[in-house]
Amino acid sequence: MKRLSFSSFSVFWLFALFFCRPFGNIHAQEPRPIGLNLNGVVDFSPELVFVDAFKMARAWTPFEPGSSVWDSGVDIALGPNGYPLEIPYDNGIDPPQNVRALLYFSEESYFPSGLYHLIVSGTGHINLWGAASGSFDCPVDTYVEVDNTAGGGISIDITESQASDPIHDIHFVMPGFDDTYETEPFNPDFLSLLGDFETLRFMDWMMTNNSPVISWEDRNTPDYYTQTLANGVSYEYIVQLCNLLHKNAWICVPHQADDNFITEMARFFRDNLDPDLKIYVEYSNEVWNGIFDQNMYVEEMGAALGYSGQPWEQGWQYYAKRTADVHHIFETEFEDDSRLVKVVASQASISWISNYILEKYEDPFYNPSGVQADALAIAPYFGAGLADNIGDEGLSATITVDEILDSLEQSLNESFLWMDEQKAVADEHNVELIAYEGGQHLVSYFYTDEDFTQKLTDANRNERMEDLYCQYFDYWYGSGNTNPRGLFCHFSSVSAYTQYGSWGLMEVMGDTLSPKYLGLKNCVFPYNAVSTDEPESVTESGILIWPNPSSDGIFHIQHGLQEPRIRLFDLLGRPIDFQLLSQNEGRTSLQVKKDSPGLFFIELNGKLYKVFSTAQ
Repeated sequence: MKRLSFSSFSVFWLFALFFCRPFGNIHAQEPRPIGLNLNGVVDFSPELVFVDAFKMARAWTPFEPGSSVWDSGVDIALGPNGYPLEIPYDNGIDPPQNVRALLYFSEESYFPSGLYHLIVSGTGHINLWGAASGSFDCPVDTYVEVDNTAGGGISIDITESQASDPIHDIHFVMPGFDDTYETEPFNPDFLSLLGDFETLRFMDWMMTNNSPVISWEDRNTPDYYTQTLANGVSYEYIVQLCNLLHKNAWICVPHQADDNFITEMARFFRDNLDPDLKIYVEYSNEVWNGIFDQNMYVEEMGAALGYSGQPWEQGWQYYAKRTADVHHIFETEFEDDSRLVKVVASQASISWISNYILEKYEDPFYNPSGVQADALAIAPYFGAGLADNIGDEGLSATITVDEILDSLEQSLNESFLWMDEQKAVADEHNVELIAYEGGQHLVSYFYTDEDFTQKLTDANRNERMEDLYCQYFDYWYGSGNTNPRGLFCHFSSVSAYTQYGSWGLMEVMGDTLSPKYLGLKNCVFPYNAVSTDEPESVTESGILIWPNPSSDGIFHIQHGLQEPRIRLFDLLGRPIDFQLLSQNEGRTSLQVKKDSPGLFFIELNGKLYKVFSTAQ
């Protein structure tokens, strides 16, 4: 976001800034459309999505009081919003059961210390232990001290819940968000991460892999006690996030979803997502990948329909058929088909699979509606299989981090070859080539000793990774050629580095010195600099102002300043009245008191930030 020193601010310069500078991209280069796969919402994630930590609580763990068994495995009767109907729970067979919910349970303490607001409705009793402690009769509305140096996490145990008024509506709100956690559920630090991306892929938010969801009633809702279950985050939160930050949504339809579910899903996103935003529609995720339930499902369905060939061919045929079904339903429900990007996904390393699937998709036998795809999506990771090859050669104990990075750089050529071959297939079928996932792939599935895992982790943290990312994205976006590839969704956002992979662009939120993040910051983001006549959300100084544009004149400012001084001006430099809605440490909310829509300037401690209000 462009800033002006207020000491030099004048009507003349404001006029020159807005009316005399040429519109269009600040950079002359072709844009590099970039998206991001959001990490799954789980209690142990370093990606703290919600300011109400209980929305990220782990599913209830049943336990027998006094027993050393952590999880008894007893099914507890739950109410409509997921809270136990009565505790202790007695099914007449097992001993009476209590339940616990775990928050922030990980080896690292990613969560902030401070006073958390604990709110519990209903009649009963709860105990807290771990990084917070206390014993409370409910209902309760109090504050609890959380110490992240205590390690582990926090457990909230329900030891009593009356059947006539069971405990429900639990909240555990991070410091500073007492007044806003219900209307503004997202952590501002999480929002600030997303500013430079145009599309968010919600595959892991939707718990797409191995999804049990079949009917519309199976989906999660925003008033359910947690958003970490196998049916994924509620679609209401997906829409709210995209609308708030003005980001396109990439959604994945559960592989077992029936036609009514798909219809209702299409209607939901049609009616609730900002109509200016695009919706990427993909059937499931990596149905070709044998580690996922959806792979077995499509093979079984293909066989049941009498498709010919080997089981994998039957699966690919069913994938083509069901993808066409999904796209047809969405196309039918949307009045404006231009909002949709109908995605066919395939395995990056084998282009003939892509051609096979697209041929079946275009075949009236599988696609009688004649719906047309818009994009072929692949995951052209670099370094796939490299770590296991090192182990196979007996080098895992002796290889250095620099040698790993040397090999990783050489592996780029293989990824580039996949990109070229897949681009030829996409061109043949008149669809765009995009990436549903991608990035480095330094993970070993067979050589998982601690020392080798640490070397793979250190390679991801090494400053050379920035240059590898730059080479990688330069090739993907076709630097210097006239036929570039399209959207690339990095995998993933923020996640811890473990023996299961170092996928995160960052390991913790706010780690803007991560080499992988720097690769995007220096080699992708600058190509997408917003034009001077468009709204933007994140400034280069780390200030976040959202939503921008605002439909109701309300703006939220994350600034990190101890004593923020705020004024508003119109284009001619005239002060504009505003109402201060809330002001917490590092964050301010205000509403513009002006009836007409337009461009305004927020002055924050002597710097100007451009915002738009569309309120009538």
